[in-house]
Amino acid sequence: MQQMWERRYAAGEQSPDGVAPHPEVVALLERLEREPRAGTRTALDLGSGPGRHVLALARAGYDATGVDFSPTAVRVLEDALRRHGLPGRGVVGDLRTWSPQEARQQGRADVPQEFDLVLAAYFQHSLELLRNASGWLAPGGTLLWLTHAPDSVDGPPAGVPRPGLEETLRALEGTGLAVRRAEEVRTSGTALDVVLEAVRAR
Repeated sequence: MQQMWERRYAAGEQSPDGVAPHPEVVALLERLEREPRAGTRTALDLGSGPGRHVLALARAGYDATGVDFSPTAVRVLEDALRRHGLPGRGVVGDLRTWSPQEARQQGRADVPQEFDLVLAAYFQHSLELLRNASGWLAPGGTLLWLTHAPDSVDGPPAGVPRPGLEETLRALEGTGLAVRRAEEVRTSGTALDVVLEAVRAR
């Protein structure tokens, strides 16, 4: 899977999800913008690809970190941040094992250890990442998890996991997060997404 995405990005292909941020991400950023805050907020995009959400987060004023296993995608992301003069960074990492602590151990002192917003859009491979990501939230932080629902026409090919809403909710049990929203949302005539938003208590 990693080699496939690296070949596609190296060939100049765009993500199949496009270059615009997901509507759910846009709506969340607009809502969070209305909440009071002190200082610069930190954000983490898991499976960032070439950076459509990292750029949106940076433009919204976040110090944004994007993690992806494709070195080419991370290079494209960092080039875009520099070109637009936006804060943030890209990190090459395998999300099956990656953590902010691991990044620090590998010399990435610029990677925050906790985040005000953690986002994962269409990481279909394991709900273990959802549990891990819950531990990287700062007090009061928000987690937004988006995946292709089992009944969605759009999405990955057969064989790639598509956890449903109930299975996704079970993965958060015992994490201490409060679920703010959990539903299936139709984003187009053929796309049906699982949307989970949860928050850590202050």
